[in-house]
Amino acid sequence: MSEVLMRASLRPRNVACILLAVAIIAATALAPPTAGLTYEGRMVLGILGAGILLWVTESLPLPATALLILVMMPIMGVCTFDEAYANAMGSTVFFLMGAFAFTVALDATTIPTRIAAFVLRWSGTDTNKMLLGFMCATAFLSFFMSDVAACGVFISVGKRLLELNEAEKLKSPMGKAMMIAIPWASYAGGCAVMTGNGCNVITVGLFSSLFGVNMNFIEWSMLGFPFCVIMLFSSWFIITRFFKPEPITQASIDATMAEVSDMGRISRPEVMTIVIIALAMVFWILSSWFSFLNTAMIAIFAIVLLSVPGCSTLEFKGLVSRMNWGVLLMIMCILSVAHFVVATGAGDWMVAAVVAALPESWKVPVVVLIVLSTIGAIVHNIVPVGPAVAGILAYPFGVIAGDFGISMYCMLMVVAWQASLAYILPLDCVPILTYSTGYYKMSDMVKVGWIPTVLLVALTSTLLPALCMLFGFA
Repeated sequence: MSEVLMRASLRPRNVACILLAVAIIAATALAPPTAGLTYEGRMVLGILGAGILLWVTESLPLPATALLILVMMPIMGVCTFDEAYANAMGSTVFFLMGAFAFTVALDATTIPTRIAAFVLRWSGTDTNKMLLGFMCATAFLSFFMSDVAACGVFISVGKRLLELNEAEKLKSPMGKAMMIAIPWASYAGGCAVMTGNGCNVITVGLFSSLFGVNMNFIEWSMLGFPFCVIMLFSSWFIITRFFKPEPITQASIDATMAEVSDMGRISRPEVMTIVIIALAMVFWILSSWFSFLNTAMIAIFAIVLLSVPGCSTLEFKGLVSRMNWGVLLMIMCILSVAHFVVATGAGDWMVAAVVAALPESWKVPVVVLIVLSTIGAIVHNIVPVGPAVAGILAYPFGVIAGDFGISMYCMLMVVAWQASLAYILPLDCVPILTYSTGYYKMSDMVKVGWIPTVLLVALTSTLLPALCMLFGFA
């Protein structure tokens, strides 16, 4: 018993991080007034900074940290308790609930094993080849649906491959590589077409209403597809070189093939599961053009249908019990914090403060693009809610583009991609799905995520303006 208690106790490093987080909040509260920033705005940034410290170091369970942040906002005067709780429950929660339900429902069928067998027939024991094929399939699916949904579909297949190879959670390089590769591949696919990510459509709408820039589907693809290819293959290269996943064993391949040969035909509940998920995805795609098709509403209807006897291999109780409610709770708290970062003007203040600090010699288009793209990456990892990030960045970035003669099409893409992609912290809606599987730590993604972040900043400041010039996009 004493050994168990010792293992469960806080380590000195964790205690130090918790004390440092308390010190950050106290220092923020006692600091003198900040020009252009309200007390509420300053406090929400301080509380969020303390929360990020605890998340990255994993000094407390992640959902517990999120709950602590939620209650600290009203305690420190950012908002009332009712406002904090109300903003924690948004449509995003129900949308992600649907994505989690799809993953659980698919995981209870033979579909993941069948797809895993198909992938293994092609890759053999070459894990790198398997990951490449897997990432290409995920990115392709993300062309036609939300990157969250594409990620959710392939989690079940990825988990099955890892289980067959007896990959140990938190230790297996293959497990880490697979579960980071899935969201990164869906990110790449989401870059290619306007409908690949909800933030793409939102940003196009913002630039149309604010600046009269009307980008169409084809124009987006002309700029987005080259980025999709570059980010997809570079992500694969980075992941496989950094984690060096172990080979797939021949025994696991043989076991998979034998298991599939014994399965027989797909059962009726499995067919119904596929049909329900496919219909939900079709309606999610259509929601990009038809506003009355609310994505959360579609997710709720799909969950209800999956709960009908005979329409899924799981009963409602089994479906609900297998969902990761800790991660959903964490998302709810993050949504509330993100709301107040925007509502208090803290997001606008961060952007304006960094731009104002630029030396005059740096105020040339290429350097401005590097700085703005970097700001976008930082803001999205701090505010892991894409639509909120797009709302924060669109107006100031668009004005700056006009001031420095930067193509509005170019700046639109910078805002859209930085609102859609978050490679460093797995707090965004896409990577948090795979983080919930438990195969990697938050620090694993932090260690490698800076590389594609730097690459994206470099590409948006060099290749993107060159493509805009080539195609004549003013």
